[in-house]
Amino acid sequence: MPQVTIRTGMIASNGQEEVLSEFLCDWPGCPNVAEHVAGVVRELRRALMLCPEHAAKTRQRFGPADEAA
Repeated sequence: MPQVTIRTGMIASNGQEEVLSEFLCDWPGCPNVAEHVAGVVRELRRALMLCPEHAAKTRQRFGPADEAA
């Protein structure tokens, strides 16, 4: 999952520059910010993160995770 870091140039009260970090959607070609975790493989320390649009498409196709059991 690609992580984007933006340096604001503003100095916080602790003297450090404020930095914003976001993860991008893992859907191929999607530039949106990821808001939903679709799955995790702990052993590999990897997660699949999706934006709201692609998370909804995944739910439509596969159904909610709690229905899989």
